[in-house]
Amino acid sequence: MNTNAAAGEQESETKEIRKTILIDASPEVVFKAIIDPNEFTNWFPDQVILEPKVGGKVKFSFYKADTEYRQIDYFPEGTVIEFIPNQKISYTYREPNIASFPNTIVTWELEKIEDNKTRLKLSHTGFKVGEIFKKHDEGWSHFLVELTKYCQSG
Repeated sequence: MNTNAAAGEQESETKEIRKTILIDASPEVVFKAIIDPNEFTNWFPDQVILEPKVGGKVKFSFYKADTEYRQIDYFPEGTVIEFIPNQKISYTYREPNIASFPNTIVTWELEKIEDNKTRLKLSHTGFKVGEIFKKHDEGWSHFLVELTKYCQSG
């Protein structure tokens, strides 16, 4: 048996979502939109708990709606594992009510590229190939557009 082939097969089973966008807003504005519960709910979940510190609790509540992104009630939760104000936040992300949901990590990285422009890199790692990965990849594409609109609306 070729161990390199086996290792390659195992690696191919893990999928990562990686997205990069430019937002016409400062890193401070964008960061606040992704960590402040009062702002977060304007473009992403219906309710949020996010304690902005390492070890802080994260919980999102999405309630079923008539859209392709909200077909079920959905309550992912996790713990903040990295926090650098206006630059980076990373947290574990798991939906405990879905037995097949893997332990994943969401990371937001912000980089100021001009006076009022931010490069945002989002990664969501730890998925296995399948429907959960596909839905989250599509969902992040949708919600990053919503984040951009929210941050650029002033």
